[in-house]
Amino acid sequence: MGMFKKKYAGSEGSSSSLNAFLGSGTEYWGRLEFTGTVRVDGAFEGEIVAEGSLVLGRDASINGQVHVGTLISNGHVQGDVVVKHKAILQKSSVLSGSLTTGALVVEEGAVIEGSVEMSGRQDEGPVRHVRVESTAKSLAAAEDEAEDEDEAEEPAAIPSDEDTEAEASQTGRIS
Repeated sequence: MGMFKKKYAGSEGSSSSLNAFLGSGTEYWGRLEFTGTVRVDGAFEGEIVAEGSLVLGRDASINGQVHVGTLISNGHVQGDVVVKHKAILQKSSVLSGSLTTGALVVEEGAVIEGSVEMSGRQDEGPVRHVRVESTAKSLAAAEDEAEDEDEAEEPAAIPSDEDTEAEASQTGRIS
């Protein structure tokens, strides 16, 4: 079929054929195994296992376990996700659960609720553990904290050029 031969730019800079397309408004249950690239725009519950790339559209909803080579997400994922090479969470993406990946790209607006484990490459180096909470919750708390600090503190004096030059002549350096 012609629609399954669409070229798709993968995360490694090469292009690969889109092997399957699970469309919007459809529901799937069970285990999905594939090679190459698969795009999901519908709902899937179960396990997805592949060495290739999984692309999730805005309408995609995944509930379960995901083990793929590359993930490019615009949709919702709930569960444990393991990505061998690179996970790209685009601005409409929501991930609730755990993410283990070799590399991570998160666009502004994407939400991660859960834990993230990442290393430069899956097979080497120390793993960095990060606990991530909802972006919306963290942003609201940061804004409240900033308002409280603004009310409690007076602004610091900004040094003039003359102050900086005087310090440089006394210490031999400019801070």
